[in-house]
Formats: sequence, C-alpha cells, structure tokens
Amino acid sequence: MERKIYKELIKWKNTNMGKPLMIIGARQIGKTHIIKEFCEKEFNNYIEINLLEHPEIIRIFSQKINTAEKFNRMKIYLDIDIDVENTIIFFDEVQESEEIISALKYFNESDEPFKIICAGSLLGVKLKRLETSFPVGKVKMINMYPMDFEEFLMANENQKLIEEIYNCYNNILPMDSVLHEKSLDLYRLYLCAGGMPEAVKNLLNNGKDILKFDKTIIEDIIDSYLSDMNKYVQNKFESIKIEAIYKSIPAQLANQSNKFQYGKISSNARRRDYEMALDWLLSATMVHKCSILNKVEIPPLRIHIRRPF
Repeated sequence: MERKIYKELIKWKNTNMGKPLMIIGARQIGKTHIIKEFCEKEFNNYIEINLLEHPEIIRIFSQKINTAEKFNRMKIYLDIDIDVENTIIFFDEVQESEEIISALKYFNESDEPFKIICAGSLLGVKLKRLETSFPVGKVKMINMYPMDFEEFLMANENQKLIEEIYNCYNNILPMDSVLHEKSLDLYRLYLCAGGMPEAVKNLLNNGKDILKFDKTIIEDIIDSYLSDMNKYVQNKFESIKIEAIYKSIPAQLANQSNKFQYGKISSNARRRDYEMALDWLLSATMVHKCSILNKVEIPPLRIHIRRPF
C-alpha cells in the first residue's frame, strides 16, 4: 500500500543522504515495510540489520574501541564486504543499542559516503531516556504515523474521489451529495478499521465487509502496546501508571469538557504523580496531545487554507 512518507524518503535521498535518517513512530504502523520497500527500489545494494536478531552486533558496538573498528568487526561478523558507495544500511530496532545511536555521528562525519537509515519500536521514549549523548544535528529525523484517511482512500484505489475532495476544499465548493455520502461511508470504515496497515489490508481483502473484518488484529496490536509499557521505565510503578492512563483514553475522549482530566484515571489521581507516565505515552506516539483553542472561528480567506488530509 502506498504511503505518503515515501516522498520524504526520496527527498532525503536526493538532498541530504550524508546525514543518517531516523524514522520515529509507534509499533505496527508500517515503518519497517516502507523502509524495506524504499531500500529495495532505490538502491543497488541493501543490508538490513535487525538488532533484536543480532545481539552480537550490540555487543560489538558496546566495546571500548573506535567506531571505525566497530564497523569493521560488524562486517567480519556478518561475513560481508560493504560497498558504502552503493549500499544503504538499515538498522531496525535501533533502540536496542545506545552505542549505535551515538555512532550515527561518526557515519555523518565520516569521509566515506555512508547511507544509514534506522527505525525502532518505542524509539521516541528511548531517545528521551538515553544515558549517552544523542548526536544532535547529525541525524535527520522523520515522524511516521498510522495511515491517514487519504492513504486509506489510496489503498481503496479511490484516486478520483481524492482529487474531488481536494478540488472542493481548495475552491470552497460543496461536494455532490452522492459523492459526499460515499466519502462518509468510506470514512466510517476507516474509523472502524483504524489506520494500521495490517488492519486496512484485512478489511480490503474481505471486500470492505466490516462483519468479516478480523478484529483480533487490532486486539493483538493493543496487547503488544500494553506489553511495551514495561520497557524503558524507571520502575514497575511507572508502567502501572502508563497503562492506567492508556486505558482511560476512551473516557477522556468522551469527556464533555474536552480536557484531559487526571480524575478519569482514578479518583485520587494527581497531575504530579502521572506527568512522567503521560510523557512516556506521548513520546511513544501512542497518544497525541491536542492543545485546546481559546476561541474557534473561521479564519480570514486570505490566510492559507490547510489541505484536507
């Protein structure tokens, strides 16, 4: 399925590939898939290194030697000779090694034309809690999110409808009632399936029949999120608070005041006790903060109108 972030990857390739690229986003949103597709299509040679599958490489980079020698030992371990001029290296699950994250500075500053891309689960949380220094200014960072409604329409091959939505929005025109109802029907399906690629694919494979949709896909993703809440925490009490906030989200969204209320977590919950847990969820991009406006009104027409998606 086509993802809009692919254009950002192409832009990085064409403008600033000397700076390692880091993709940050929640689990199961399609990071690994789109990076693999990009690497396979755009480069002659592609090497993928999943650090969960290669703990030995983590140990190599944790040694007290210079980064050039670490890279050389990694090649020996993998039994490959890497042509850095024509090869892109993809470090997946990079959050497993602070030393490899720190080594991104070396790859950026090296005279050799390294092409490095990395991603991982809970990477946003890990970066906030690094014990070593992060190579600020040496890494290009892109946030990735689940599929939005436009990408959902693209997966449905509704390109003409996308163009009509843009046309009506940009020209401030009412949409034809039939097309508007079709758009709403598709949007309701999108809300039911969510934006996770696996769930969207399953819905499409079942002819967009929501009754045949495999709901266990979303249930499994939620279970994996709950499991992740024990990672990169200070203690078990923080993970308990993280899970409590996450489970309170439906009640928060149903709150008529449109404000996040700690009382929805538990009757005695206080902001000072849950701030770090909430920050963990925000860093993991499992939840997103929406600042409340003091005043809502139609902007003057001379102000640039945002795109509909």
